[in-house]
Amino acid sequence: MKKLSFIIAMMLMLVACSNDTSSEKPSDTEASTSKENELSYEEKQKEIVAFINEDMNEIAGYETKANEALATVSGENFKNDQELLSVLTSEVIPEYEKAIETAESLEVTVEELEPIKGQMEEALSIYYDALLLEKEALEKTDQELIEQSNAKGEEYLTALNEYHEEMEKLAKEYDIDYQRTQ
Repeated sequence: MKKLSFIIAMMLMLVACSNDTSSEKPSDTEASTSKENELSYEEKQKEIVAFINEDMNEIAGYETKANEALATVSGENFKNDQELLSVLTSEVIPEYEKAIETAESLEVTVEELEPIKGQMEEALSIYYDALLLEKEALEKTDQELIEQSNAKGEEYLTALNEYHEEMEKLAKEYDIDYQRTQ
């Protein structure tokens, strides 16, 4: 059970971006596209920054709380499966449910954020599935379920990395300083 706990405990990845945006005006093509979407280039910049700094930070707050609780009973702090199961059930899984609920309820006005929002929802869902598999593995003392949970954990890291890559591209397109932090 220690290997699974280690993988899950290391999964938190937060992001931040600077409020500094470029004062450069978009090209004529970008300006006409922005008018069609009813948001200016600068308005899109502000929406994207708010998405990262406010919306994603709210979700990251739930992840942080969940992972901090998990860290108290995993890795070097692991004592027994029952204690891990208890914290997983009473603290970790409910925090991830809040993260998923928050992600699903986000409304984005910048069209380019829609697929990125979807990637974040998918990543959270994958991690949630890993937690549920871990819970079931602990309840049944099932090594195969632990391996499935570990695989889901790896899948989550891949999905989260894809989210960050797409966010970095979008931030670059809108001259936003996007930084991953751990």
